[in-house]
Amino acid sequence: MKKLLIALFLVSCAAPPAAPVAAPDWTAVPPAVLDSLCARLQMDAIATGAPLALVSTTRPLATPQSLSALSLTAKRRAKNDRAVASVMDLNRSLPVTSEGATCAWRPVAAAQVGRVHDEMLVELSAPSLNPYAPKTGGLFARVTVGGQGASWYWITLMPSNGRWMVGPVYVLVQ
Repeated sequence: MKKLLIALFLVSCAAPPAAPVAAPDWTAVPPAVLDSLCARLQMDAIATGAPLALVSTTRPLATPQSLSALSLTAKRRAKNDRAVASVMDLNRSLPVTSEGATCAWRPVAAAQVGRVHDEMLVELSAPSLNPYAPKTGGLFARVTVGGQGASWYWITLMPSNGRWMVGPVYVLVQ
């Protein structure tokens, strides 16, 4: 009887399982993401005053190479189904909202990317769960000069009270 009471007590004290974290369901990439990326680009001496060309919709930046670079920041391997789901989320198309951002951005339509030759061009993926750290999310950013010499970043997103907050921005490849 005593063992049964102890077992019932322990079961009643156990915390309910945490609800699984769902990927951000944004209808547009908010300016807070751009502000965080801008701060990192200023720290890297890339965003130094002139407006940066920003593709106004998210791009399919999740490739085997970008996921491989992201995996270098991970402490564990991704399960295959999680990686597939992340790629699908990361490669969907969303508008990018630069209105109200602190940096100067010059929106560029995706069809005009090939015409940007001599200025910094920033492309973002859509947000997704991080396949290597499923309780966080993020999105890729690719920064080039006219499409050449890419620097890759991962903009971390962290859930907080049902919302996604922007976290650290990591350099993946420069």
